[in-house]
Amino acid sequence: MAYHNPEGMSDLTDIKCSSKKNKEEKLRKLFMNYGFMEIETPCLEYFDMYYGENEYVNQQDIFKLIDKTGILLVLRPDMTVPSCRVAATKIRYEALPYKLSYIAKCFRADEFGGGKQREFTQCGAEIIGSDNPYYDALVIKLAVSAAKKIGLSDISIQIGQVEFFNGLAKEASLSQKECEIISKMIDSKDSFGISEYLEGKKIEKDVYDHITALTGYFGDKTLIDRLLESKLNSRSLQALKNLKMILDILDQMGLSGYVTVDLSMVKKLGYYTGMIFNGNTYQMGFPILAGGRYDNLAKKMGKQFEATGFSLSLEMAMKAIERQGQPEEMPEGPAIVSFSESMRDIILSLTKDIEEENSLQVLPDNDDLVKYMQERKITRMARCISVDCVLVYQDGKTEKMNLEEWRKLWNI
Repeated sequence: MAYHNPEGMSDLTDIKCSSKKNKEEKLRKLFMNYGFMEIETPCLEYFDMYYGENEYVNQQDIFKLIDKTGILLVLRPDMTVPSCRVAATKIRYEALPYKLSYIAKCFRADEFGGGKQREFTQCGAEIIGSDNPYYDALVIKLAVSAAKKIGLSDISIQIGQVEFFNGLAKEASLSQKECEIISKMIDSKDSFGISEYLEGKKIEKDVYDHITALTGYFGDKTLIDRLLESKLNSRSLQALKNLKMILDILDQMGLSGYVTVDLSMVKKLGYYTGMIFNGNTYQMGFPILAGGRYDNLAKKMGKQFEATGFSLSLEMAMKAIERQGQPEEMPEGPAIVSFSESMRDIILSLTKDIEEENSLQVLPDNDDLVKYMQERKITRMARCISVDCVLVYQDGKTEKMNLEEWRKLWNI
């Protein structure tokens, strides 16, 4: 029998578990302060939620199982699709937009390592029911705030627009399969491979030049201004104008220093329809957060809701914090009050109504209590040996006193 974890899944104990829960609470409070309503959804979703006319996640990347009736289910690979389902089928507010947040376990069967996990915690927010570019800027602002809130001050955002490439691909009469092949080359910055692949195809020179140059379309707002002056189809042109508007709003929010433009960004998830972005920090080789606009996802659930959002992988963020040499957060444990056998009745009587209020843990005395205290980073302990002998460990010192002196010192 195997007594270790399945690959890509981890146990969390002691300081790491405490630190993770502390970060979750910080993010929960942040989302609430921005007016988001937290939701919970089942870990299991119907297979058809993610597949059918559109494949939102590669089938090889998910965990599938069959229930006793033969229905195919999946362990949810993300929270965006369930959030959209909840908005389309459960929420009955008439006024839009819906602002939903979540902190939830998700599962991917694809690659892992370097901070990536098959089981991971997605912390994110979705704004459903508006196509206003302000909300695209707002989710980026929230993403930056979320990263900073959990201890990642060195965060950079790369922002793109999928419709820029989609417009070029349509003008070049590229098939969906051809788009997928080129997208992979763009993602790997293989400009030579793109040129070689397009060789012999009847594509206008301006369109060809833009597609082969996409891997280098990286910079600030001046890149957008330069491209707006070039020859472009209306779809790609509109994508650039939309992106420029979002960048202007981010500038007004004081966030332009965090953001760079990257028009070579191509998402694996097939539901993005406009602005997309990644968040990176040093010591990590891949994004710790990502998001974008997905205006057609809810249509599958029977509603037409424009939407935008982001999610952060808490495990990858914690790995980044660890690699950056930041200390783990460990809340101070409750003070220890121990009792010898002869002092049990007295101590239990004194502490019976104040353990929770005074943040005390009452324990039988033993020889390992000093080690117990040090390992758990507890700063105060009183070992009640007798009425005349209480050993008080506090502020790095040990002091012997009687019971009444200790009670007065600790206000017990």
